[in-house]
Amino acid sequence: MNRIIFLFLTIPCLIFSNQINSLDPDLTLEKKKLAILPSQNENYKEITEKLLSIISSQAASIGRFEVIDRSIINDILKEQKLQLSGSVIGKDIVEVGALAAAEEALIVEIIHFGQKGIPLKNDDTKKTKQEDDSNETLFSWLIKTSIKTAIEESRKPDTLQIGLQLRNNIQTSIEANIKFINIENGTLLKSIPISASYTGGNKDASLIKVLNNLTLQVRWKLKDLYMINSEVIEVNKNNITMFSGNNLGLKNGTIFELSSIDKIKTYKGRTVTIPGESKALVKIIDIGPDASTGKIIRKWKRVRPGDKAYELKKYPKITEMNLSFLSNKKYELSGKFIFNSFKDISPSLNGYLGSIIDSRNEMNGYLGVGGNLNYDILSIFGTKYSTSLRIPALFAFRSDDKGHTVGSFFSDPSIGFDWRIQVSPYKDLVLSINYTLTHVHGPWQWQKNTGELNEEGKSITQTEPAVWNTNSKPNVQPPGLYFSIGLRNIIF
Repeated sequence: MNRIIFLFLTIPCLIFSNQINSLDPDLTLEKKKLAILPSQNENYKEITEKLLSIISSQAASIGRFEVIDRSIINDILKEQKLQLSGSVIGKDIVEVGALAAAEEALIVEIIHFGQKGIPLKNDDTKKTKQEDDSNETLFSWLIKTSIKTAIEESRKPDTLQIGLQLRNNIQTSIEANIKFINIENGTLLKSIPISASYTGGNKDASLIKVLNNLTLQVRWKLKDLYMINSEVIEVNKNNITMFSGNNLGLKNGTIFELSSIDKIKTYKGRTVTIPGESKALVKIIDIGPDASTGKIIRKWKRVRPGDKAYELKKYPKITEMNLSFLSNKKYELSGKFIFNSFKDISPSLNGYLGSIIDSRNEMNGYLGVGGNLNYDILSIFGTKYSTSLRIPALFAFRSDDKGHTVGSFFSDPSIGFDWRIQVSPYKDLVLSINYTLTHVHGPWQWQKNTGELNEEGKSITQTEPAVWNTNSKPNVQPPGLYFSIGLRNIIF
């Protein structure tokens, strides 16, 4: 009886131990072998070679591909007494891949390439206001037409000038398609369109600009083809150790999303895979040869060894809406777009809309733009504490004593202490105390219509000072201390 109980206890433990000790076959543990080849199109050979070179160099620099380019494949084919004609399609790609031991291939096809001269725009051909010809005589019309024709002819560039302009203002355009092929069966996995155009300089200079643009496109698209899937090896407080390092070109600052292991279930005879639950975000801070250390920057579930780590395709985007207020003194609604949000110092671009008290005890509306510089001080149990420096550029508006709508520039730089509370994986509640350091206020002015029209037929205005019945013009008076509450949204 004791033996039977022992077996019931031991067998599940052995099965579970084997599952823990075996690595997931989907983990990214080594570089992917990739062949890079031209298509069957014999046109644009020179440009195709340039693009092949760009793709090869970028694939190698990313660090997660073992690039098998055309020259290596040609050497292999020569050893096998075969020949690569320039067209690689159908069963040919399978044979080439088998010889080169590649898993996937990129087939590059130039759809369009063109270079042509574009005439420079003549800045003198601006439309002017029509003159009143109601009293014009035939003689005056003939004189005016003759003079106008002579002037226009003198302004026309000669044939040599036109040729020089065309040769030094070349428009270059390239449109290509990169096919991502599974070599084992020759099936198309993905089609990647790339294109670029540039106008300016001679043929070589214009082409270089286009190729530089394509280089950036190729780099990002290649990275998307082979995102790193890793696994948590060890958890130490807010730090984790995971597979993948220099061997796959991993860089400091890369963000991974952690989740539990996928579950496999059988429903009505069909086996399905249920994705694991999302747990946290991790930023890589230290890279080893084949493993890396990451810092947990945002967590909503407990992280354990064995959890999956998925590289994010794009850096998380963070926006924030704030309501600042001090009763009968200041009310402000602001929106922020935050950059480098998971670093200690993060700037933001802000927009403002609000109202503020002035020295006459009246509220003035205002709007404007500005920026914040935030510095994270401390992070504890799903909360973060930080300080911020706010520098706005604002435009206040109101009516003067004559009823004119007047405006004035002002700025009220302030420092703040922020307390961020994580309320969900994607949202934070932000509470702030702000103190105004100083303020700058310009003169009140308004735009007077002169009743005249410019050459484009638009009214001409001139700036006039605001009119006040007393010498005490209103000055904006920002409060020294005020509060704000906000909601931060994290998109990943």
